[in-house]
Amino acid sequence: MGLTVFEGLQSEIFVPITPKSVFTPVKKELKEMRVALATAAGVHLKTDKRFNLAGDTTYREVPDTSTVDELMVSHGGYDNADANRDINSMFPIDRLHELAAEGFIKESAPVHYAFMGGGGDQDAFHDVTGPEIAQKLVEEEVDAVVLTAG
Repeated sequence: MGLTVFEGLQSEIFVPITPKSVFTPVKKELKEMRVALATAAGVHLKTDKRFNLAGDTTYREVPDTSTVDELMVSHGGYDNADANRDINSMFPIDRLHELAAEGFIKESAPVHYAFMGGGGDQDAFHDVTGPEIAQKLVEEEVDAVVLTAG
């Protein structure tokens, strides 16, 4: 598999090292793809442990069967009030289901992933968190991921 790297992208916040963006080429039409969500917005199930607001590098798994009423945001980098009123504003799970129902995408992935972006230990994200999530996406045969910011 070949990778494409885009030079010169920069973070809007201070991050000790801004990693190079890496993309893989698209090889299928969207209507043939299993699509997952990944978010740096700090979304998680209300029953999950909240994110530590000071540089948490863990992630939460969000089952595709989760409803917006079962989800919340705990992120220290922005006011969570509006996002908690409408989870789809940061984690568009209902919109993804609509795209699948309309045949625009083949299906949504069985599990989606959430973490708390905004800096923190970039080595942990690069060396641990990111690879763990990527491996799970590969195992779930996900073709594309929609990443939302926090």
